[in-house]
Amino acid sequence: MRDRTTMTAIALLAASALLGALPAHAAGSARQDAGQAAGLIDPATPAGVQPLGTGTATAAAQTLVFSDEFDGATLDAARWTARDQERSGAAGTDRWWYKPAGVRTDGAGALAIDVKQLAEGQYAGGRIDSQGKFDYTYGTIEARIHTPAATNGHLAALWLQADAGLTPGGVVDGTARDGAEMDVTETNYQADKYSVTLHYDGYGADHKSSGTVAEAPGLHSTWYHTFGLSWTPTRLTFLYDGAVVRTVTDPRLVSQVAEFPILSHEVLDGWADGSVHDETFDWHSTMYVDYLRVWQ
Repeated sequence: MRDRTTMTAIALLAASALLGALPAHAAGSARQDAGQAAGLIDPATPAGVQPLGTGTATAAAQTLVFSDEFDGATLDAARWTARDQERSGAAGTDRWWYKPAGVRTDGAGALAIDVKQLAEGQYAGGRIDSQGKFDYTYGTIEARIHTPAATNGHLAALWLQADAGLTPGGVVDGTARDGAEMDVTETNYQADKYSVTLHYDGYGADHKSSGTVAEAPGLHSTWYHTFGLSWTPTRLTFLYDGAVVRTVTDPRLVSQVAEFPILSHEVLDGWADGSVHDETFDWHSTMYVDYLRVWQ
């Protein structure tokens, strides 16, 4: 049974289609009022704030529908769920998980997601997502993230996934239109670059992907950079500090279904740059998120 927050979020999203008949300012005001009533917009988000790149990647001002400034003493359960899930792969004998204990607010206005060693050959990171609480179709997502300076076998990520598309199944049709994993960033390199990838048709034998590597000046050496995705029915525009790093216009690659935001920091020893066996597991190896915001 869905809770009241979930039902309010779903009602907000369903209502957005009807709001298209209203004048733009009235529709935007109604969406923002509904988001605030549902507890999906953080009162600490500055009034009238717009995503970086507005006017280039996005054609006009948009309405804030979801935000978290991570200023609270704990993670806001009305917006997020912290996952407990094994993520071990086929590399060696190591095992690793998402663990709720790895997710915290740092008391200074940021979300912190740690990677830790649990025991010999056992490691944990963390993941939060808004599945069942908030999702959206088309709009702009933006997060301000600090990437650890040395990514020894672990990566920080901002991504989207679909409830009824790629997860839990969807149709294997050679397209991402019924849902995709949309990786806004996966910081899986020690150099100043990161992966921007679309995954679709599941994760099994039919899995397909389309990716590129974005150059990211100052990614590891400077605290906080902004990662964004402007998503329309015909285009995906990925941004780094407001600058476009990838544009997708192939209609087969643009999801047409609702997707929910995910923030994660995980161990992927044997695939990412470096080895988790060389990590120090102190504050240098923590992912920090200043804010996450979504506009439509």
